[in-house]
Amino acid sequence: MSETPGTRGDLLKAIHASRGMEHINRSHQRTFTLNIFRMNAQELIEITRRVNDPDEGLRLMAVANREAGSQTHREVTRRVHNFVAGALTLVEHTRKFMRKNYSTTPMLDRYQAKIDADFKDKPLVGFVQGLRNYILHNGLPNSEMYLHFQSNPDRVEGGTLETGIHIRTLPLLEWREWSAPARTFIESCGEVVDIRTFAESYTHSISSFHDWLQSELDQFHSADLEELDRLQESLSRLEAAAKPGPAAPVGAKVSSGEGADESEQEFSFARSRAAALDAAVNALLHKVRKIELEPARDDGFPSERPIAVTLTDDEIISVPLVWVTDTGGRRALVIIHKDGAHFGLDEETFAEMQALTESVVKTDWAHRMLSRGFVEKTTIKWLQDNFQAENTKSLAETIAKDGRDAVRPLELWAPIANLEVQNSFTVGPAEVATITKAMIERLESQALSFAPQQRDSIVGLFNKLRESVQGLAAVVFRMRAEAGRIEEEGGVVAKTIVAFLRFFSPAALNFPAISANALLGSEFVPSSNLLILGDGSFSYKEAILAPNMPGWRISEGALKGMRPGLDAVGGLVRPEGLSAFALAIRSSLLLFSTGTTFANPIERLSYSLSSLEALLLRHSAEPADFNVAERMGLLLTQDRAEREAIARNVREAYRLRGRQDISPLLPREMGSVATFVRCAHNVIGTALWNVDRFGTVSDFVNSVERLRSQSPSTSNRNQ
Repeated sequence: MSETPGTRGDLLKAIHASRGMEHINRSHQRTFTLNIFRMNAQELIEITRRVNDPDEGLRLMAVANREAGSQTHREVTRRVHNFVAGALTLVEHTRKFMRKNYSTTPMLDRYQAKIDADFKDKPLVGFVQGLRNYILHNGLPNSEMYLHFQSNPDRVEGGTLETGIHIRTLPLLEWREWSAPARTFIESCGEVVDIRTFAESYTHSISSFHDWLQSELDQFHSADLEELDRLQESLSRLEAAAKPGPAAPVGAKVSSGEGADESEQEFSFARSRAAALDAAVNALLHKVRKIELEPARDDGFPSERPIAVTLTDDEIISVPLVWVTDTGGRRALVIIHKDGAHFGLDEETFAEMQALTESVVKTDWAHRMLSRGFVEKTTIKWLQDNFQAENTKSLAETIAKDGRDAVRPLELWAPIANLEVQNSFTVGPAEVATITKAMIERLESQALSFAPQQRDSIVGLFNKLRESVQGLAAVVFRMRAEAGRIEEEGGVVAKTIVAFLRFFSPAALNFPAISANALLGSEFVPSSNLLILGDGSFSYKEAILAPNMPGWRISEGALKGMRPGLDAVGGLVRPEGLSAFALAIRSSLLLFSTGTTFANPIERLSYSLSSLEALLLRHSAEPADFNVAERMGLLLTQDRAEREAIARNVREAYRLRGRQDISPLLPREMGSVATFVRCAHNVIGTALWNVDRFGTVSDFVNSVERLRSQSPSTSNRNQ
């Protein structure tokens, strides 16, 4: 082994010139031809599966859909052409690749031995290769779509309906150029060659071979790949050593942005940052201008809405901030009322103030403890206090001082609508606990001791709290911060945790039940409110439209069953530091959970399908319905018939999602949605239990697709 280069430039050159990198680049180039075959195969199999689905096949062959059926037939023929053409292209390119790069190595002998064992004189292989020549020299094969109904002699009604597409064998056999293995295959099929069957069987064989070939090539180049790994590790160590030194001692925080070379204690800005803040806010101060208000416009009719509250000037304890339109048609924020005039900031100047706010919250201590709202209000208050003043104060010192006064240990309790828990439990960085009667009484006693003169108002407030939140579960989040910051951070955490909880709720598995669990006030309960008037009579009706929506109560026993799942989702509450696969699972959980809140089955389907696509598609270029159906089946069962049933269910889910009419779903369709939702839940759960095993969605999907070769019931027909 040669000596490892010492400089970064030398290492990069060595990496790009290494045998390991050459092998990786060659393998990448080989994937282009392999992708042509695989995508052609996928397209052909996908359309034949649609035709084989009785619901879809019957629709395509209906008189009313004649054009759609004819185009589908044409599409099948086009894809057969592309399939066999891509198959032969792959054969020739692979043969050329091996002879060019491995002609003097034992690898070529292993390759040829594998080819002879798996493909030489095999009837199916001969047929696919021969079909390419048949189409090229003789024309398109004589295919036909069919529908076959077989009655059940044991029942008065009912039977089996089959649809599909196949090629008649008699016209094929009239061509004299078939090889002996190809003719054997055609004769073994009887009257027809089923397109889907031969496409799936051939694709499975070719995919297995190329998986084997790549594995063998990687093993052949194992020493080269190890050398490449060593070079890349050396580069990583070199780059890590070139980075700035270790973090500052505990208690001293290093800020980002301006002043990043100076340490910053809590509630203190580095001199350079403080100077930059003060310069920026003084520039803003000079842009505060007088606002000439646009005259109020009369829209021409009085409102019938009752007036709820009227405020007087004496009751306003701070300057109201109001967005207005000035006489020039520009939007402006009024922040100062002085001598009967209005002063404020244009939209552009307000955007500059928001940029100043962002620069403050990028500071480590401010980011942890101050909200954007707090910094923004402090800045506006500074502008108000220093407007037309001879000497201005330091905004940096003002934010630091006001922040120190506002920051303290706080608890955020976010009540969850329609949820009760027997015992408290943790989910990631927060806890789920009950808002108890004793807790409300304790808070009421504290409030009365502080302001006994307002007893009636306080008692009224807490009576309202008893009615609305007592007994409900709440997400409890604790941090040292000012009130706005815990509301900001805790609100996001609470919303995420409630969404994760819904994944474990009864509604998640039991469509058409929906979940009304959400942060209190944001729950969605569809209802009807109708006023019916008659001759001398009227009636008013209120009704809940969503079926099966009781409150959810988590007992101690139920919690034990949920505990492993809660531990798994707890690590996904905050997205920072998660792997790409963990982020995909997090997104999938949130999407599926959102779907449980909708009564409309099409909306439920849309969110459920999106949640699966986040986990089962490597990228957006992959055909969604085919791959979701294929990979769901592989994950959920090893039985071929059951996989086909799952695939049919997924195809129907995509069809229902795309339907254009708004008529209610039929009972059979509602049952199909319920089956799909349960399968989707199981797939997401499987991914969740494996969150630590994979780094990316591609790693997960590759593992799923390897299950195909492990299936004991893969069809061997026509091979």
